[in-house]
Amino acid sequence: MGKASTVSSLLCCPCRCLFCGVLSCLFSVLTCIFFSAGLVALVLYLLFRPHIIRATAVSADLSVFDLTPRMWILHYNLSLALQLRNPNKRIALHYRDVAAHAYYEGQRLADAALPDFFQDTGETSPLNPVFAGDAPLVGGVAAAGFRREAAEGATFSVDVKITAHMKLKLWVITVPGPKPKIDCPLRIQQRNHTDGGAPPPEFHPTECRVWF
Repeated sequence: MGKASTVSSLLCCPCRCLFCGVLSCLFSVLTCIFFSAGLVALVLYLLFRPHIIRATAVSADLSVFDLTPRMWILHYNLSLALQLRNPNKRIALHYRDVAAHAYYEGQRLADAALPDFFQDTGETSPLNPVFAGDAPLVGGVAAAGFRREAAEGATFSVDVKITAHMKLKLWVITVPGPKPKIDCPLRIQQRNHTDGGAPPPEFHPTECRVWF
């Protein structure tokens, strides 16, 4: 028994050493790859210094914003013009799965899909979401908020959010980018129903918040 176990251990040791050597080599290669990737990412960041995009709501037309009494159904028609600027001088941007979401009193009213687009360095791109339809307002607080704003000059607080997926183009290299989130808290006066030919009320351009 003693001789057999000794022979078996002698036969296993080379295999065990070979297996350990392969694992050690693989670990070293993976460590080198991750370290190199991190170093390249750091160099690219220091070289290009990416700047955050800028978003501005430049115009808005709230032609319909009425609440059905007792049923609390909100009827709305909102057209919005946004400008999205890429301030980077060396990084172009690809946007896909772009969508706009309209909220009132913290409740989502509607979603609007927007086309994918490419934005070159230093370029400003327009976004024109349109929301039209009706949605229930849940809870008396939201309805009370509507009545208050309707009585105060029919100027309503509508929150529009933009979401998207982004890719970064560095020269000929395209890499996955962050998922930008844009929040535009707007104060929009409803158009006068008694004068159908009147232009939309004056809208003051509003800077939107952007984060990733």
